[in-house]
Amino acid sequence: AWFDESKSYTRNLIATDHETYTLLLLCWNAGQESPIHDHPCDGCWLSVLKGKVRESRYDKSLTCVSDDTFKAGDVSYITDNIGFHKVGNPTNLPSVTLHLYSPPFQKCQCWHTEDPEKPSEGSNTNYSEYGVKL
Repeated sequence: AWFDESKSYTRNLIATDHETYTLLLLCWNAGQESPIHDHPCDGCWLSVLKGKVRESRYDKSLTCVSDDTFKAGDVSYITDNIGFHKVGNPTNLPSVTLHLYSPPFQKCQCWHTEDPEKPSEGSNTNYSEYGVKL
């Protein structure tokens, strides 16, 4: 697993067929989190492999509707029909999660403010692919 200390989390591509799925290993630096974001696909499955992650879920008005912490072995699922979310590492140790997206997507909407009318476009950039650092 590759960690980039300059980022909140590091995206490591494990597998994809570019049509139906993408499987990623995300490595979370201590105390870091993603922005609130959507999933322009049929869903995101998340499994914690090491450490803990915190998932905060939001409705379409960006009101927090749930806030859960998951440990190694726990699984979560989200789709835009459920809402948006942000994921982060609430601990002072590294965490690792496995993410399955179906179908794959390259861009999503991110919110860096609490204004649901002002998303920015997020671009998915992998740090490594198939075990090779890019």
